[in-house]
Amino acid sequence: MPVVASLLMIFWELRKKTLYNCVAMKFDEKIVRICLVNPPVIGVMEPWYDTPDFGRTGLAYLAGYLRHFTSVEIKIIDAKFERLDFAQTIKRIIDFNPDIVGFTAFTNEIKPAAYTATKIKQALSSCITVIGGVHVTAIPKETLMEFFAFDIGVIGEGEQTLLELCNAVAIGGSYRDIAGVIYREEGRLVITPPRARIADQDSIPFPAWDLLPPAKTYYIQSERGCPFSCIFCMNPNGKVARKRSVSNVIDEINLLISTFKPNRISFGDELFSVDMERAKNLIDAIKVNKIGEKVKWDVQTHVHYVDYEMFLQFKAANVDRVELGIETGDAESLRKMGKGTNLGKIFAAIEAGKKAGVNIGTFFLLGQPNETLKSLQSTVDLAVKLNPTLPMFGLMTPYPGTEVAKMAAKGEAGYKLLTTNWDEYNKQIGGAMEFANLTRRQIEWFQVKAYLKVYLLNYRFAELIRFVWDYRKAAFEVFKKILFKRNSLTHSLNQKPKDYEEMIYNNYTTEKETLISARDEWNDYQSNEAKRLKTLKLTTTSKY
Repeated sequence: MPVVASLLMIFWELRKKTLYNCVAMKFDEKIVRICLVNPPVIGVMEPWYDTPDFGRTGLAYLAGYLRHFTSVEIKIIDAKFERLDFAQTIKRIIDFNPDIVGFTAFTNEIKPAAYTATKIKQALSSCITVIGGVHVTAIPKETLMEFFAFDIGVIGEGEQTLLELCNAVAIGGSYRDIAGVIYREEGRLVITPPRARIADQDSIPFPAWDLLPPAKTYYIQSERGCPFSCIFCMNPNGKVARKRSVSNVIDEINLLISTFKPNRISFGDELFSVDMERAKNLIDAIKVNKIGEKVKWDVQTHVHYVDYEMFLQFKAANVDRVELGIETGDAESLRKMGKGTNLGKIFAAIEAGKKAGVNIGTFFLLGQPNETLKSLQSTVDLAVKLNPTLPMFGLMTPYPGTEVAKMAAKGEAGYKLLTTNWDEYNKQIGGAMEFANLTRRQIEWFQVKAYLKVYLLNYRFAELIRFVWDYRKAAFEVFKKILFKRNSLTHSLNQKPKDYEEMIYNNYTTEKETLISARDEWNDYQSNEAKRLKTLKLTTTSKY
């Protein structure tokens, strides 16, 4: 099989070179106009996410890659960041009159993206609509079957794929030679072979931040990938951490600070310190460049990949916060989660951080497999003991491509899938599934209780008031759901256009079997990609 796979890869590369040669000869025939869009929200549930003070990093990366490697006219419209409603977003797209509109969408954004695409197709019939992101990557066929307004889906990492799509459109060529796409052809759907991820992260140009309005916060990606297999995460960037060089990362940060003068730089890495030696070198470089004196900065990482020495470096480099995924206080749930952690490692990491004087943020997920009142109470008790600077409690959500979605579709682990109305897939107050051992309302009460106990039992009264004020919209919606005994949040989505459901409804529903097979197919792809990248000596994978 490895020999066959290698021959197929060689064959595929030859086909791609043929396409590139055609582009080199004929590309001057047309300069493609492409508009990259982060769709509007249909209701503000999570202020940090729905009304962000940062632009969508993925769109900036795509634009930077296209601009560097080919001749295109690019516009980015980040409706969330720019606070645009549907009418404003659609007008801006139409005014630009693009050849291609590329949307990005997580699962709870897919319907807003589809609505916007439908309106664009009505106004610009010849415009090609492309959907990318984790949702279409997890269930590509079903996404295009459910939403007719999307012409093409980009499966997996998007930079090279979108470049080749633009080149194909420029010459009026076929999509058949482009890896990692699904498209419509003569009334049927065609899926091409998977796209190999970019191994050399330094080969990717800096994001085109200049195509977005200046932001208070910039999310940068110093590496892509996470070696763990958490049941609640699809791990879209793969199980091998592909790292940028320290100098490359520092150059981007210095460019952002000098050009846009932001308040904060946040590392969007799934696991900032997976390579601890590299992480310590990067922290030292941040200190040497006095970045912590110019902006606030924060990272997310894993309790297994921090130690007291690193926390001392974080402190010396003036880090604002180090965020850790704790998830649950139940020892058995931790063991089965695929995260490679336990209570001992959690306590050791938090104690090391506090001893070094570093602010700690923590993430907890309520609704673990076979969750009970006892295990929920263990999570709340752990959170109170840890007393993090910033605690965050979310509800388990069965995102397509995850092990949790597969379990929910099969009715396992105390899960029951309620809907594939993707608007319900919100990790704070969504209603996508229910739990056999607990009512959803019980879990939501524990969510409220957890926040109150962490602050009140640790005598942090002023901080609680600030926290409630900052997240007042989401808190109000949680209380409404509980008090009025509503399982759905769609009644709260007050920014939906009147014709929202009518425009995108086509009587297609994603079946449970799809969510089961999607996880298995994704695991196969992840395994093959990890093997390929290991041959390139990118070997930061997990033993867990």
